[in-house]
Amino acid sequence: MKTRFTYFAFRYISFTCVFAFLSLNLFATSYSVTVKNYEFSPKELTITVGDEVTWTNSDGNHNVNGAKATFPNNPDSFGNDVGSNWTYKFTFNTAGTYDYQCDPHAAFGMIGKIIVNPKTVTSSQTLADGNEKIKLYPNPASQYMQILVPPNYAAIRSVKVYTIAGSIVDEKSLSGNEGSIPYDISHFKNGVYLMEITAGNERNVLKFIKQ
Repeated sequence: MKTRFTYFAFRYISFTCVFAFLSLNLFATSYSVTVKNYEFSPKELTITVGDEVTWTNSDGNHNVNGAKATFPNNPDSFGNDVGSNWTYKFTFNTAGTYDYQCDPHAAFGMIGKIIVNPKTVTSSQTLADGNEKIKLYPNPASQYMQILVPPNYAAIRSVKVYTIAGSIVDEKSLSGNEGSIPYDISHFKNGVYLMEITAGNERNVLKFIKQ
């Protein structure tokens, strides 16, 4: 049993693939902000981790400055240089509140805010017909946990792990189902995580505890 477990652990770890954060998930949403008449419109947006915001300037010389040097409480820095007729895009991969401004016109109230909520799931989407569910065992776990896949599930394409705050900490590409897939969590910090399992165009999100 130990030999079989080690074999599958090695096999699936070999499929590990870290993708760019710009493709954080298949369900990301794009938002648009117009830069015109000395204001950002909308001035405030509420989005989800992994979503992309596009600013389009069609009037005057402006910029987007969300740098931590200007706003120390921002989780990450973003922004572009002052200019005209530009388009700037940024994908928000960390939950939190982001303030930003147009440097030449901040004193005139040309400021904005992006509120990035953690990625959460209110209901699991099934990966197969019937009542059988994919499971994680043991849970809690400290070293390895098994992804228990019922028969007739669609082939699993990827597994992603997020903190409860919505930041991605691990992801792997898979090439099918083995009934019981070992997953190494030994390098995670103790805490609560969400595992997103994608098969076809559907996904299932399960909560687990690393201890």
